[in-house]
Amino acid sequence: MPRGLPRATVLESLRLAATVVPPVAPHLMPGRDLLRSRALLAGLEARYGGRPVLVRGLRGPALLVMSKRDVLRVLSEGGEYAQGVEQRPFGLPTDVLRPAFIDIAREEARELTSGVVDHARLDARWRRVARRCVYGDGAAGDEQLTRLLAGITRAGRWHARRRQEILSGRYDARILDHLHRAEPGTLAGLIAENAGEAESRGLMQAAFWLMGFGAISTGLMQTLALLAAHPAQRKSARTDPDYLRACLREGLRLWPPVPALSRVTTTPTDWYGTTLPAGTTVLVPIAAHQRSPRLPYANTFAPEIWLDGTAANEWWARPGCDGVHLTLAVGTAFLAGIVRAARPKPVGRLLSPHRPLPYALNVSRLRVTMRPLRRMTAPN
Repeated sequence: MPRGLPRATVLESLRLAATVVPPVAPHLMPGRDLLRSRALLAGLEARYGGRPVLVRGLRGPALLVMSKRDVLRVLSEGGEYAQGVEQRPFGLPTDVLRPAFIDIAREEARELTSGVVDHARLDARWRRVARRCVYGDGAAGDEQLTRLLAGITRAGRWHARRRQEILSGRYDARILDHLHRAEPGTLAGLIAENAGEAESRGLMQAAFWLMGFGAISTGLMQTLALLAAHPAQRKSARTDPDYLRACLREGLRLWPPVPALSRVTTTPTDWYGTTLPAGTTVLVPIAAHQRSPRLPYANTFAPEIWLDGTAANEWWARPGCDGVHLTLAVGTAFLAGIVRAARPKPVGRLLSPHRPLPYALNVSRLRVTMRPLRRMTAPN
């Protein structure tokens, strides 16, 4: 193991593992506060002058990168830092599917324009959007597919390999039927058109797309709740698609769906005089950077930063892969279908434009009441 870089203590490693260092893949674990380690990260940064810190993980040491300079190095240098499997681009020409996916999102959003909307209700409707986009209308009501995927993810996190294998077999058998149907205008159909695509690769791509769509569910609920609590922004978002997309990106900035980006060194790499062997995991804690105290808008709902160039120089605001762009486009259309048909009003005072937004947000407690839009009447 490298000896020159600072090392987190056992206690610090345990605390970081609870929020930042993932046991398998850097995806959101329900109920975890991604920013609970904010004070710990700030303390490590101050203690070691912003240098990366080695953290003990279940699969060996991982390098925790905290300064903007080092993050840019990891994300910019070609060849030395490889993306994890879960972050690699899919390589499908998905732009041709965007109009159909947007129509699906708008159609499903109509069911959320009345009554009280909470995360469970919104999530169920968004999962239908995801299944229809990935597998087609024949999978719209296949809720068991979503439950199996969630079970596989949980089993993987807790290293329950036997259960993971059993659930994976059931899941693969189920999605093969949807893939073989290959409905036109879906990702399954696009995968089928790729003649060189092995069946196992097709299964993997479809599963990743379904997970990718699902990951934005909490962000959609958070953004809807933010719009309910911020009337001025809600008014702009109702009429301006670009502003609404900025609102969604802002909701994802404030409470990101993943705790960290991960990279793996492909060759021996020098860090501050210490050589890390190939295969070392490098982690970038997204939440800490996006809510950094150096940002004047860190704890406020500020969609304008995505439109006026304020966020342009931040590494976390860089354009993502095609999959990210597609998911944001579909998510924006989903929100547009809600806020253009009804006015969301907050239930409770979890969020307010008059005080800093909380670092932790229990999405299960968010609720908004959908009210009819006021119609202007013509004068007599």
